[in-house]
Amino acid sequence: MNEELAELAASGATALVSAMGTDLWQEAKRLMSGLLAQSRGSRSNELSVALNRPSTATRGAVDAGAVHYWTEALSQLLDRNPDLVQDVVALASLRNPERPDIVIQVNSATNSGEIFAVQHGTQHFASGPKSRDSGERS
Repeated sequence: MNEELAELAASGATALVSAMGTDLWQEAKRLMSGLLAQSRGSRSNELSVALNRPSTATRGAVDAGAVHYWTEALSQLLDRNPDLVQDVVALASLRNPERPDIVIQVNSATNSGEIFAVQHGTQHFASGPKSRDSGERS
């Protein structure tokens, strides 16, 4: 699978899992069900069961294990049927129709990673030995 499709699968999975426990869940579930209905493969039933399993997600919480599970699932679906790209794009672009200005953004850093994220604007920051150490000097 090429890198673009892999990133699309990850974006779709993140949108799906982020919608769990929110007002967007029904729309996310509808989009994912549509994908599964078009898919060819033995995992369709397993994925349908997983999609319909009651979510324990709370508003704003994202389970990394669930994101990984759905990323793998979407990757396999796209690998078997590249015509599903537009449907996965729709899932990845999920927005609340009542509040189209609200977008779900999930940022995660591990192993001392840093995240600098912004929506609807610009971000400026300085990084380097001098800028990081300047606050630590007395």
